[in-house]
Amino acid sequence: MMSIHVTQSMHNLKKIKLFRIILALTYPISLIFIYPFSALKKKNSARLFFFLDRYAIGGAQKVYLDILNSVDDVPKQVYFTRKSSGNDFKKKFYSLPETKCEDIHVWCDYLLFRIFTVHYYAFYLNRHEPIHVFSSNSTFFFDMLPYLKKNIVKTELLHNFGYGKGGFEFFGLANYKYLNNRIVVDEFTVANIKQQYKQYDIDPEFCKRIRMIEPGVFVAPVLHKDYSVPLKILYAGRGGPQKRVWLLSKIADYFARERLPVEFHFAGPMIDELPSSVKHYAILHGNISDPEQMNSLYSECHVILMTSAYEGFPMLIKEGMAFGCIPIVTALPGNRMHLSENSNALLIDINIEEPEVIRQAIEKIKLLLYGPDRLRSLSLHAYSYAKEHFTKSRFVEQYRGLLLNGIAVHH
Repeated sequence: MMSIHVTQSMHNLKKIKLFRIILALTYPISLIFIYPFSALKKKNSARLFFFLDRYAIGGAQKVYLDILNSVDDVPKQVYFTRKSSGNDFKKKFYSLPETKCEDIHVWCDYLLFRIFTVHYYAFYLNRHEPIHVFSSNSTFFFDMLPYLKKNIVKTELLHNFGYGKGGFEFFGLANYKYLNNRIVVDEFTVANIKQQYKQYDIDPEFCKRIRMIEPGVFVAPVLHKDYSVPLKILYAGRGGPQKRVWLLSKIADYFARERLPVEFHFAGPMIDELPSSVKHYAILHGNISDPEQMNSLYSECHVILMTSAYEGFPMLIKEGMAFGCIPIVTALPGNRMHLSENSNALLIDINIEEPEVIRQAIEKIKLLLYGPDRLRSLSLHAYSYAKEHFTKSRFVEQYRGLLLNGIAVHH
């Protein structure tokens, strides 16, 4: 068996096209040997099929859960196509009402398996109509698209633009003709896709298929916040090059060295990326899958600190603001869609070197540490903004309409 992890190695147009050729060449073989097996598989009563990357804890997974809950009374099938690094959210997905979940990553990760698995599920889905197939962060879904019937509704959710040939936007670009809907979470990503279409001479008519649905979060009915020292700073989520956890570590190290009353909290699967010095004095929460426990942490902390190199508008910021946490974050376009300097956030310049990112973050933390009135005012403004803009009701209404439009569902 070839140990080629396709999901990690195909993030550019040439490789996408190459694998598409392989799929086309193996289609006749699949028609003879794979189709009979898919024909024997019992048809699913669901009319909603989801191909998601994984159930490991993360902001994207929280959005998936909300999407699935928007149709909690409708039968649906969920497939996970990438290996999950942890089981923190597995129970949440597998216990959703009217939902059947299957982890098929073993059949998707390796080239020889994947080729025939793509055809198997395409054959199987084509036996169901009308249906809606929804996906996010799953390259397997894109591989299936050319083989799905035209009357199947096909929707992609793109969380952010990857800036370069490593992003999922290139899978969308390679499949724009097959997608009925491209859902994004902020206006900046809408503009980026339109610019990309223009760059590659895509008919502007396809821009009409791009739609923004912004995720919502639970907002505390009443804000209860203790503003006394120590100033409590939180980062929660995953690591990786995009998040630049090493910058967070250096910021935390500064306040530890200076023995200032600042307390750093870390939660999520990125803790292994923290140096031992930070682990020694910071408060480490590990992965938190219980919403009440996470909300309690937001309520306790004063600041959400992020030094990401690129983002959409992260769920962490929304969830923190919903409990009065002040974002000290890089001034990325997705963040500036909602955040204003000295109004509901403190923003770090993005067109600067990493040492300057660290310096600005330290400076802005000190503004709150030595300015209790500013701390309280920004916290209240952050909370008020979240209460006005981030509630879940509109999100649920939009997704339910999107998923069920034109689909006959059976309860």
